[in-house]
Amino acid sequence: MFKRVNQENVKLIKEYIGNDYDKCLYLYLDFLKYGLDNDNLKFWFDSKDDEINCVVLKYYSGMHVFSKNRDCDFDEIKELVMDENPSVICAEKFLIEKLSEILKEKEYSTDYGWVRVLSNHYECENSCVELAVEDEDFVEISKLIKNDPMGEFYDLDELISQIKERDDDNFGRNYIIKDDGKIISNASTNAELENIAVLSNVITDQAYRGKGLATKVCSRLCNDLIDEGKKVYLINYTEESTGLYDKLGFEISCEIGKLH
Repeated sequence: MFKRVNQENVKLIKEYIGNDYDKCLYLYLDFLKYGLDNDNLKFWFDSKDDEINCVVLKYYSGMHVFSKNRDCDFDEIKELVMDENPSVICAEKFLIEKLSEILKEKEYSTDYGWVRVLSNHYECENSCVELAVEDEDFVEISKLIKNDPMGEFYDLDELISQIKERDDDNFGRNYIIKDDGKIISNASTNAELENIAVLSNVITDQAYRGKGLATKVCSRLCNDLIDEGKKVYLINYTEESTGLYDKLGFEISCEIGKLH
């Protein structure tokens, strides 16, 4: 049975995740950044014979599941999902494959992809890239994401709130390219700590694609993160984006999936 994580469990949870944080990036980073007192975060663990076998974190409407030794109780996870009704569930591929079978009544769609780590950064001319700082920028970025298939399952107001919160907390940033005052390309970090960052929300307005804008905005962001001493990760779910990330110098770390 899943129990809520409390301060007495924090050390055990950190030890359980250990160096496998690449397999549960957002779970790990959200937990370390926001702790247990954030109203938008819930954190549980399940155990058997006094040994943890699964941890689950929900931040806003997104749920993240991690089982280090693949010995979790899927019936318990299903019960938690039915109670919490997340809009998206992220986990390693083997977990998503199993959850997609036992959660058929939820009618989730399934996507599979890769966690990648930056190993050999590619730099290019990027003087057109700037840092988003205005509230209007965050709204426009959210609409750009929401209008793309990658963001169709987001609630717009919730997305705006998350982006603003991460920016205010120095837990995320957004690099953009504008044309005549309109944001046409974006790359973000959705999670950052002192030594780790996760690249995300790489998107270009459909009318401006094929011009290398995503390469420019990602290269600038990655360059700044490296200069700050951060190890850079990302998660990609489409073959179309694989070429971009290969070019930028990202290598596959593990396979991942999501239900949404």
